[in-house]
Amino acid sequence: MVILKIIVKSSALLIFITLLNSLKAKDYNIEMYFTNEFKEISFPDENKFFHVSGTGVWKDSFGDYGNLGCFGRIVSDKKIGSSLDIFCEGENQDKEKFWIRLNRNSEDIDTGIGYTTYLYGSGKYSKFVDLKCRYASKIFGKNAILTQKCKI
Repeated sequence: MVILKIIVKSSALLIFITLLNSLKAKDYNIEMYFTNEFKEISFPDENKFFHVSGTGVWKDSFGDYGNLGCFGRIVSDKKIGSSLDIFCEGENQDKEKFWIRLNRNSEDIDTGIGYTTYLYGSGKYSKFVDLKCRYASKIFGKNAILTQKCKI
């Protein structure tokens, strides 16, 4: 009888711990790899405006993967650094879509840390709407890599 009570209490404790762990925020990570095309306007004061058009692929911590298409701008100011504002549409292997906005300000034009905001989503990504995540990015000529981390 004593052993049976211990087993029942242990089982109840295990179920309780499992439920608590499932209630905690989960990490959602995504890696994006882009090839970009830049169109540039240079101003007399050496400041620059770039129109960015990019395509890429991504994979995430849920095992999903897919394609991306992005458009946006980068403004480079010699006095204050650069600002980036880009919109992307992504689609996974199951044809579910998400639309995101990438924002960052940094001293460098080719690297920085910013925020991703999920604007719209279909399928599982409908739960991500208004989710704001941190990201770090690096541009290598025409190519770029972005790593995003979220708590959901």
